[in-house]
Amino acid sequence: MSNKAKEIVIKTKKRLFGANIGNNVSIFQGNGLDFSEIKEYSIGDDVRKINWKVTAKTQKPFINVFNEERELNIVTLFAISGNIYFGSIKQKQEVMSEVLSIIAYSAIKNSDKLTSIFFSNKIEHTFKPTKSIKMLYPIVEKAITINPLGKEADYKKIEDFLLNFLKQKSIIFIIGDFFESPDLTNLAAKHEVYAIVVRDKFEEEPKFDDEIILSDPKTLKDYEVFAQKSVVDEFKKEIEKKDKKLYEHFLKNKIGFCKVYTNEEPFDKLLNLFRT
Repeated sequence: MSNKAKEIVIKTKKRLFGANIGNNVSIFQGNGLDFSEIKEYSIGDDVRKINWKVTAKTQKPFINVFNEERELNIVTLFAISGNIYFGSIKQKQEVMSEVLSIIAYSAIKNSDKLTSIFFSNKIEHTFKPTKSIKMLYPIVEKAITINPLGKEADYKKIEDFLLNFLKQKSIIFIIGDFFESPDLTNLAAKHEVYAIVVRDKFEEEPKFDDEIILSDPKTLKDYEVFAQKSVVDEFKKEIEKKDKKLYEHFLKNKIGFCKVYTNEEPFDKLLNLFRT
């Protein structure tokens, strides 16, 4: 196992054990599929089930009540594209690996089944459903060491695959930079889907001084770029336009999402995602 993969796993364990998230070391609880009602909090109730929105509105603690708990099927999708081989602080691939580690460890410690799939324009690798903590290490190792250069994520293919592959309702976490603007309508209609968008600030706010040569990590071709302010401004507008469309798509299809930059801690962003 590589030193970087070990470092990520150790960091994950420390953050989850050190966080004030109840008796279980998990950032999420698998209750969304079994929701029953909301009731006012009573002493002895599980604080992990507090409904933060209702609590904030009423200024009184309320919790979500669920029917009998059942084992969840958690699926992580790691989107492999040449784009993730980039980062001004840390590489996006490393941050995506941290996100995957947090979700995977949390799911396993919550006694849920975890399936991890790595995809580009094809299925690169699949880790079969597991509850074994020992599988966390090879999963993170695959995430941090897989070569993304020359590859591009095809979300239509992975959606078609999952609609046939998954036989029960699942919670699906898609981890990628989402520059491809996927249509996840059919997947979200059948499953509970979350998108973790990993970006580098430089990608959204590039700063160049002169003419430069850029290499496309997906096609591995070089391009000569004249970095006038007008060109950079136009590029930024295009990114904003695509992201607006992407977020509207998420909201329309009730896909939970958050964005993590390479200079941020993914743990904090994920924790906030499940408290909203």
